[in-house]
Amino acid sequence: MGSCGAVNTLFRSVITIFVSIYILLGRRSILEYMGKANRALFKERTSMVLAHYCKRGNEIFFRFVSSQVIDAIIMGTMVGITTWIMGIEYGVLFAILVGIANMIPVLGSIVATAVISFITLFTGGFTQALWFLIVVIILQQIDANVINPRLVGRMLKMSPILIIFSVLLFGEFFGIVGMFLAVPTVAIIKEIINDQIEYRLAKKDKVA
Repeated sequence: MGSCGAVNTLFRSVITIFVSIYILLGRRSILEYMGKANRALFKERTSMVLAHYCKRGNEIFFRFVSSQVIDAIIMGTMVGITTWIMGIEYGVLFAILVGIANMIPVLGSIVATAVISFITLFTGGFTQALWFLIVVIILQQIDANVINPRLVGRMLKMSPILIIFSVLLFGEFFGIVGMFLAVPTVAIIKEIINDQIEYRLAKKDKVA
């Protein structure tokens, strides 16, 4: 990926996050409009099913974004503690930057870490910048593979393995934006499949 491609991907990721926030803020009016269109366009049974999954999709997306905000706070706090222990200048500012950037899959944390390491190189010297880079990379790996999957999994009732797999799969086909949207998309698909399984099992039990 060239520098222009990386910048474009980062830009799209930031736009995706802001759009997601605006959708969450206006989700009631959006749901009301979709509900009216749903009742106008579809038959009653189809309309009820669609309304149910629109409502569940809204709840899942809200929980997912909330979990990402909590994860950003956790990551920012860990980086803040690290900068305080290492005596790095502008530690609070760096912690906030990493926390916010952590909401952008892959590129966000990489760019933030690179920028902070570069600044630390001039304010604290090569050794301090190198140690900061090593510690933050370790923290990012712990967050990406342990903290974030468990946190999101608990809020969305999904397996951490399924979360990691869905992020990797969507990232392969749809890039960074796909990685951000992977978990809520798979969560609603999982719910639809589970409902269908329960429905078919209930029908079989009635027949039996």
